[in-house]
Amino acid sequence: MSDAGVEPIFFATPKNHMHPLLLNFFYLTFLTFSVHAEKILEGYTVVKGKDFAFQLKAPPGWVLDNEIARDQGLNVVFYPTRTDWGTSKAVFYVRTRTNGVTVRNIEEQVADTLNNLHNTGSPNATVGFVKTLTTQDASKAKVYYYAGDKYGNFEATAYIQTKGSIHFITLSARDEATFKQTRNAFEALVISYEDLTKAPKSNPIPPND
Repeated sequence: MSDAGVEPIFFATPKNHMHPLLLNFFYLTFLTFSVHAEKILEGYTVVKGKDFAFQLKAPPGWVLDNEIARDQGLNVVFYPTRTDWGTSKAVFYVRTRTNGVTVRNIEEQVADTLNNLHNTGSPNATVGFVKTLTTQDASKAKVYYYAGDKYGNFEATAYIQTKGSIHFITLSARDEATFKQTRNAFEALVISYEDLTKAPKSNPIPPND
């Protein structure tokens, strides 16, 4: 596969259930896998691509939806109960990127995201590393906060590096207060991540008597 980028996707038309919070990350010129998701019992979903599969669990009080944003290139999104995808003040969504020539690791991806924000009308956008979360399968998720875009959004993205790709889990909020209110739920979603391609841990064989 080439390292060509995807075109920006714009979210502004409520009748199509498009969400305006996602403008920032769709300016990224990254190559995405063909991904599909499926609902499983108790709020779990499995996200699959050619060379990867991982599982996520919706946080308490959040809806897991694998249909509403398919026309926007998002196979699984999350929003609070008693809201909907088009009007919620905060949403979570999931994407992936191949390891390519120009972006081979998380730090290069973050720099690429910030550069694209600066070049698409948000010269004051900033990013900062916040913490590393350990996920259900002991993967390390590096969390970065983004702010200062031209729409006034506040966003956090957790990046998980795998052998052939980087997986993104993003919180996008309309204002800082909503961002702060939903960070714990976002972190719960990130921690629920489990790479299903990893070999299961074998139980140690007890010593002979």
